[in-house]
Formats: sequence, C-alpha cells, structure tokens
Amino acid sequence: MKVSNLLGKARGSALLLLGTASVVVSMDANAIPVFARQTGFKCVACHVGGMYPQLTSLGRMFKLTGYTMGNRPNLTDLEVQNDYPPVAVMVQGARQYYNNSVNGQMPGHGSGVPSSAFDAQVVSFFAGGKITDNAGAFMQWTGQKYDNTQTGSQAGWGAAAIDNTEFRYADRTVTPNSDLILGAYINNRAMMSDVWNNFGAWQSGWINYFNGANAQAPTTYMMGESSQHAAVGVGGYVFKDKTWYGEVAVYKSPTHGPFSVLTAGATAVGNAGVTSIIDPSPYFRLAYNKEWGANSFEAGLHGMMSYAHGTPLGVVTPVSNSDTAGPVSAYHDVGLDAQYQYVLDPHYFSAHGRVTREFMNNNLSTPNWQGLTAQNATDSLTETYLDAIYIYNAKYGAQLSYQNVTGSNDTGLYGTGPNGNPNWTSWTPNLFYAPWQNVRIGYMYTYYTQMGGVTSGNLLTINGSKLSPQNFNTSMLYIGLIY
Repeated sequence: MKVSNLLGKARGSALLLLGTASVVVSMDANAIPVFARQTGFKCVACHVGGMYPQLTSLGRMFKLTGYTMGNRPNLTDLEVQNDYPPVAVMVQGARQYYNNSVNGQMPGHGSGVPSSAFDAQVVSFFAGGKITDNAGAFMQWTGQKYDNTQTGSQAGWGAAAIDNTEFRYADRTVTPNSDLILGAYINNRAMMSDVWNNFGAWQSGWINYFNGANAQAPTTYMMGESSQHAAVGVGGYVFKDKTWYGEVAVYKSPTHGPFSVLTAGATAVGNAGVTSIIDPSPYFRLAYNKEWGANSFEAGLHGMMSYAHGTPLGVVTPVSNSDTAGPVSAYHDVGLDAQYQYVLDPHYFSAHGRVTREFMNNNLSTPNWQGLTAQNATDSLTETYLDAIYIYNAKYGAQLSYQNVTGSNDTGLYGTGPNGNPNWTSWTPNLFYAPWQNVRIGYMYTYYTQMGGVTSGNLLTINGSKLSPQNFNTSMLYIGLIY
C-alpha cells in the first residue's frame, strides 16, 4: 500500500477517533481502574509511563503480594455508599489496513473484517483486587467482534468468554536483614504470572490486530495462544530480597469440576482440531532482579513441557478424561529473557528481550491437535522477541518491536513457504498518545521481511494464490478507553 493512499484513508478515521475520545473529557479524574482506586496511586506509579500493562517495580510488588496493597477494606467489608466497586471496563476501537485486500486471497478479507471502517472491536470487563489481607484476584471477561486470525483468540460478540484470570495468596515478611515473599496462584493462562512483561498477554507489545491479515507466523507452543484460557494452572513462587525469584506451576485442561469455570466460554476441550492439555504440563521460571535509583534490570530462565491432545478429525464430541482420546504432540520449551527499565518522570524507558527454543516430538500416524500431520518425528523452533519503548511525560510514546522465528523444515506443519520452511521475521513500530489517563490513541504498522523462508517475490502459496511476505503487512489506527 502506498504511503499516500494510507494517509488518505487514515484522515477520516483520525477525525472519528479524536471525536470519540473527546467524550471522556468530562470524566472524573479520580475514576481510574480498579487497582488504582484500591491503592490511591496514579497510573505512572505502577505502569511505565502510565501505559498498561507494563509494570514498574511498585507494580510488580503489587502483583507479587497478591493484589492486596492499598487501603481498600476486605471484600466482605465494602460499603456500597462509601467504597468504589472493584470493577472496571476497557473498550478498544480500531480501523485496520492491509497491503493485500483482494477477496479470497487471504481468509477473512471481504468477510466482515474491519478493513474499511472504524469499529468497536473488543470490550473487556474487569473485577478484582483485595479479597483478604493475603488474598486477591484479577478477573477479565472479553467480548470480541471479529476473528483474530493471527492468534486464534475468541471471536464474535456471541463468543464472549473468560479472559486472563488469576487468584493469588501471598505472605510477605520484612525484617532489617531480609525481605521474603511466598505466594501461590491459580490462573487460566500459562505465563500470566509474569511480572516483568516478557511473555504472553503482558509483553509490552500487547495490542494485537483483530484480524492480522492471516499472517503465517508460527510460534512456540509456550508463547502462542494455543493453550491459553483452555488450561488451568496451579503454581507457587518465592521472591527473596527483591533479587532472587523462583516459580513452578502445573497446567492442565479441566474437563469437568469447579476449575472448569476458569475456561468458561473459551476454547472448548475436545472439539475437532482443538488442543487439550489433558496431561499435566509443568512450567518454571527463575530470575535475578536488580533495582538501583531509577533503574531496574531482570535476567531470567523460563521453560514449559506441554502435552497437547487433540480429537481425531471428524469427531466433535468432547474427549474423555482418560488421556487416550486423541493424538499427542509434546513440546519442550526453554529460554532466556531479560528486561531493563528507567523510570523517572518525565522520562520512561524500557526494553525487553526473549529467546525461546522449542523441541517437538510429533505423532506421524495421525494429525495433531491442529489437524496437521508432521513429516518429521522431531522438529525445533527458536523464537526471538525484542522491543524498546520510550514515553515522555506520561503522554507521548514510541515503541519498536522485533520478532523472528527459525526452525526445522517440515512440509506437514508449514505448507505456506517452499520446502516447509517456518522462518519468518517482522518489525512493528507503534506510536501512541495519551491525552488523558484513561485514553490511549495510537498507530501501529507490522512489516514482514521474511515469511516461510521467503524474503521477496510471490513465492508463498495461500488459498491457491501466490503472495509475497509484504502482502501481509498490516497497520492499525486505534483508540483504547479504560474506566
């Protein structure tokens, strides 16, 4: 898409975005989300430059102590007349643009994707905070209007489902010579426990396209959306002297019982071609953390062993609870991650890096949980993610993200590029402005420099069409409101 055409199309959306944003000018400045109301802190105290979801050292401590910091009474002692209810809402609207919008060449184009008009695309409701002096919660329920073909998350207003949800219990002991936090949690998303914004829902480039041009971008099982909200994890952690961190957890897809409420409305267990982590899948995290002045640094080791069961193709009834109902794919992931922050008003800076190596053991006799039949008994993927973000005066921000995947050629798993090559690379700049603490307006653009091992030329095969990596380039003008 030519820049001149893009600017022309953006003009009308920009006016609409600004008009929509103007309605919040009259909002009470104290009407900020649930955790800020509980603590009385401004957004910049817990979030880098006030930009959700990146956490400062104080924000990390709030989460590690079980969402309990602040002056709000215990949940049972709230008074309707005097206390804010522990709820919040987030709405995001956007208009997206595609380099290639020819009907049929990319799934979804011309079928209701928001490629020609600004539209409200996602609404999330939150509840949580302090329950007792040692226990707290973060709960989210999300409705999304369009398919997110890039990540496979919930689709359609009628498919609203439970989103990131976690319950924590923590105890902190501080003495003149020691600071020790011991905690435990139950959540419905692997790596939701992350406090350094290196993984999953909390990584700093958290805003996703709601239809990302169906970019053919493989990812490791651990870092992808495959197991999210369809598995429940139970874990424990220790944080010693604000320096040493250790965490272990086990994830499993509940097929029945009380924990199944944490997957309500999300990916159904046992539907044809849908993953089901029936076997317990362990996750671990080790990290070193250092804080000095306005600076902080973290370096860590992470890993997960995932055992994904699918249902044989054509079978639509739920799988049994016996671990034997479908093909099994085993994913062993291990990696390194790091974060650096500088937080001193009016300047806010953070950078993140992550490398995750995955080893796959494939079942060659039947399709896997994705409905794909691997050609190799073992495969590997290496995923790299880097970003840097700068925010001035908690209003103006810029971010650049880089993602890269390299791995084994497998024509059964990666059929888009020549010889089953999974390699891909993308860059995403993101510019944003926060005129008020509740509102963020931004523009982001993802540019693919490699896909399926192809760097240029129409050598990718999609729906019978020949396309280049640049055909998948996608941009989005967006506005987010959280109240």
